[in-house]
Amino acid sequence: MPAFKSDKPVPSLTPQITSPDQRRLSQLQQEFNRKVAQIEQLKQELATRRDSMDLAQKRIEKDLRPIIMQQVAQRVELAHLLDDAFALPLFSFREKEKLAQLIASIAFDLIQNYERKDLIGLHDRYAEVLYAERDAYLTEEDDFPEEGIAEEEAAIPDNWDELDEFERIQAQLDREEEERERARQNRQKGRKTKAQQEKEAKAKAELSNISKASRRVYTDLAKQLHPDKERDETKRAWKEEAMKRVTQAYHHDDFFELLRLQMEFLQEQGQALDKLPDEQLAYYIKILNDQLSELQAELHGFISGPNASFYDRFCGSQKQMNQKFKQAKEGLTYELEQLKQNLRMLQDPVQIKVILK
Repeated sequence: MPAFKSDKPVPSLTPQITSPDQRRLSQLQQEFNRKVAQIEQLKQELATRRDSMDLAQKRIEKDLRPIIMQQVAQRVELAHLLDDAFALPLFSFREKEKLAQLIASIAFDLIQNYERKDLIGLHDRYAEVLYAERDAYLTEEDDFPEEGIAEEEAAIPDNWDELDEFERIQAQLDREEEERERARQNRQKGRKTKAQQEKEAKAKAELSNISKASRRVYTDLAKQLHPDKERDETKRAWKEEAMKRVTQAYHHDDFFELLRLQMEFLQEQGQALDKLPDEQLAYYIKILNDQLSELQAELHGFISGPNASFYDRFCGSQKQMNQKFKQAKEGLTYELEQLKQNLRMLQDPVQIKVILK
């Protein structure tokens, strides 16, 4: 799609306030610039980490998963080998108890972690608790019970067809906000400690602030960028593309990106952010602070959250990833050879008796 050509310089990706007459910026304007620079840096770091995670996932599928699946095949063979050995008169009652526990343990791990549902029968033959019952118990422990909140679709106003375009936008925003609020409430249901509830209440307030500010900027941009009122075909194409980017940022509650797009549009129209009134600027800074906290929390998740172990093990720079995957592949290959060797050794039932002692 062709872009709208302009003689004006291409704006920076970071929405910074500048003074055309080299006048010193106010404290609020300087604070605004600092916040957006911090957010830009955090967004870039998070994007780099997400890209590294995605690449690592692809490399696991390509480089490591084939070896892992060979290991799985060897462990399946081992489970069946031990099953065949169980009926032999060589083993004492106590040894058979240990053998049954070993078979059930190997089978459960393969079913649970590698989807080898074909081993459920084998597992249930030796386990004290059937797989279905054990799996149901684990699922119940993992999932907090939720009190049902009806996810009824917000009704479209009866006079929808009579509303003008901007009233429709406002009505659509109302519906989306209600749906998002219901979704947030559903996610927050369950057994929560007081500290968790306070933390989530604070996070909810921050999200609400960001949503309101995003909505304000989005509505303003939607009015100015509406392509149907543009007669020039080239400008209309540019506005259509810009509106897609604005809508995407709004749906992601990305207030920073909306400000960036707003600045791009204002500069395209020969305006600048240095004309923003102090009251509005102070409000924007507050919302940017909320988004900054949200991004810092996401980064903290990479450093010490559920993904931290995965990131440390497989991600990093290209050189670091190559080294990590080389070591992981060597380790998995060694484990595979050990499995094969053990399987050959355990073809002799006497060796099974040895490992059970």
